[in-house]
Amino acid sequence: MATTATTLGIALLSTPPAPAAPINAPIRTQVRTADAETGLRPLELRQGPLVAVLQHERRRDPDGLVALQPIVVVRLDGREVGRLKGAVKIGSDRPMALLQLVELDPANPWPEVLLSSFSGGAHCCNDTRVLTSDASGSRWHVVALGPFNGVVRAATDPLGSGRWVVVDLDNRFLYEFSSYAGSRPPLRIWQLSGQRFEDVSHQSVFAPLHRRVLEEMAPWFDQPRDGGEANGFLAGYVATKALVGEFADGWRRMLGRYDRSSDLGLRQCAAGLGSDGRCRGADVEYASYPEALRAFLLRTGYLSPGGRGLGEAPAP
Repeated sequence: MATTATTLGIALLSTPPAPAAPINAPIRTQVRTADAETGLRPLELRQGPLVAVLQHERRRDPDGLVALQPIVVVRLDGREVGRLKGAVKIGSDRPMALLQLVELDPANPWPEVLLSSFSGGAHCCNDTRVLTSDASGSRWHVVALGPFNGVVRAATDPLGSGRWVVVDLDNRFLYEFSSYAGSRPPLRIWQLSGQRFEDVSHQSVFAPLHRRVLEEMAPWFDQPRDGGEANGFLAGYVATKALVGEFADGWRRMLGRYDRSSDLGLRQCAAGLGSDGRCRGADVEYASYPEALRAFLLRTGYLSPGGRGLGEAPAP
């Protein structure tokens, strides 16, 4: 699972001046949220000479609807070093954006500036991006993560270890074997490393988070076997079991509970989608849910080509 998010930014200054002195005090995580209560007034976060200001650009779209876009201007010692532009929200004067100063990459001298914004809509979309400096502190880059399902989301330190990450859900599981409401995606954990976000969900240090999810899922197995979009739930369950090295046990429990009457997910685009949203090749049809689930877990990295879960023997 060595997936990485896309880097959007390039150095903003071809001949940067000498960087300001790095912050000597420990970096203090700060968060402010723009919403109906704050309205459209500017929000500011600062630490030492680093200042980030969130404002909203308000305009009319071609249909005459209000369009709001959050824009963050970041300055260091009064000099602009970069900007972040968030998701455009159509048809509302109520903003929904989150601004955060947070240490996402200890390898550089400055905290990252994170902007998370919401476009509105039933299940979409959260757009998260950060402005981060290089190791010298003189060149700044924009790194994008998303768009993902859900509303605004801050980076957190879920283990209390001082390593801040973005914890989300694996959106690839949504609608794959059930409706949106019936889907139960595993956690997906993103860590900033230089100019990219790296998927670190599989690292053993995060196993306690996945085990917590499994504890929350456990009561489902005590419910009557009445279908209830079981296959969407079980896909996330087996994937989460794989993340803690218990794929074989998860697979065995799935075999005893899956809904044989459902055909959702039996047709898959194995070649992936092109830029036009269409499958790059012909769809593949599978004869059963276990067969389709195995192919999906292979494609998404929860299962190895040899039939092994992460750090585990082959499933029976």
